[in-house]
Amino acid sequence: MKLSKILMLAALPLALAACSASTKSVSPVKPPQIARPDSALLKACARPADLGTEPLTQEQAEDLWITDREALLACYRRHLALRDFIIDRDNALRGEGGK
Repeated sequence: MKLSKILMLAALPLALAACSASTKSVSPVKPPQIARPDSALLKACARPADLGTEPLTQEQAEDLWITDREALLACYRRHLALRDFIIDRDNALRGEGGK
């Protein structure tokens, strides 16, 4: 009985050593490279035109309206470009092609 215990204790390290050779070496995965968007895409949108407290002429109102519309369109295009950048970047991180 004593001999069987000694043999089992001697066999245990041999079995563990045999198991270690059956596993494959795994190389660590590189962390994803997350691209940063262009700083122009992160620029804050222009504030609406200040109308002041005095009544405006038709020409002044139209000029301010045009300025506001141009700023709104520029902001819209910038945010669309930022959205497209993020979609493309996330698809690339997932390994998906296209949009």
